[in-house]
Amino acid sequence: MELGDLMDFFKEYFPLLVAITGASLAYLYGRRNNNYVNFHSKAKENIEDLLEPMYFRLKDIISIDDKYERELKLDKWLNDYTPYEVPIHKLGDKSLIEKFLKIREMFQNLSEKRLETEEEFYKDLKDLYDNLERQYWSIFNSLYKDYYWYNRILNTHFTYRVILECIRHIRNFSQFFFFISGLTIFLGMYFRILKEFNHFDDLYLIPSDLIVLAVFTFGVSLALMVFSEWFIPGKLSSLMEKKIGESVLITSKRLLKFFKGIFNN
Repeated sequence: MELGDLMDFFKEYFPLLVAITGASLAYLYGRRNNNYVNFHSKAKENIEDLLEPMYFRLKDIISIDDKYERELKLDKWLNDYTPYEVPIHKLGDKSLIEKFLKIREMFQNLSEKRLETEEEFYKDLKDLYDNLERQYWSIFNSLYKDYYWYNRILNTHFTYRVILECIRHIRNFSQFFFFISGLTIFLGMYFRILKEFNHFDDLYLIPSDLIVLAVFTFGVSLALMVFSEWFIPGKLSSLMEKKIGESVLITSKRLLKFFKGIFNN
């Protein structure tokens, strides 16, 4: 098929392709929105009905110094969350449910003097508490991550509200280009180091012009992110938040491990 025929074919079916693409995007967006609404409603119900009281009651119990009182309240806490009376599936985490069931069994053995040492029990109880705490704050952040944002913009003038919305979109796009350009710079420098030491003579290098563009984009994106954060409620530069920092660190380690494997081979 010649180029002219290909162009005619494309023009003939272009409206159909646009319609199919538009319908697909609308379907994916609608499904994503429905999934988000379902998650939000379930998460709110779970944290209100089960996770929040369960977590804070255990937190108070663990802080009790008197052993007798602590075990007495712990016994009541476990009985109040009996699986066949309370929907513990609302914890939303299989491993967390299994840890809770294990603690119930261990406490029973402890009460009946069948557990050789209390150290093992309280170690697992602390592990359960840490997991409850992590799950609680994870769901809390999912539900209220935009709370300060909407509280800020809904109490401002319409014009300023539009400006803040635009700044927020600029921040989001800046974060995307920041990561893409940073990855491009990292790969470009890494491949050049490999070739410099003659490990891969036929290695295809990222063009220098692209690396220069990536460096420029990296700097501009970083400046825009820092500038935008001054107008958005929350910590200065969400790039430095703990979870994002941990994700970047994990991703970097995996990339380094992958390329070290190539290097060693």
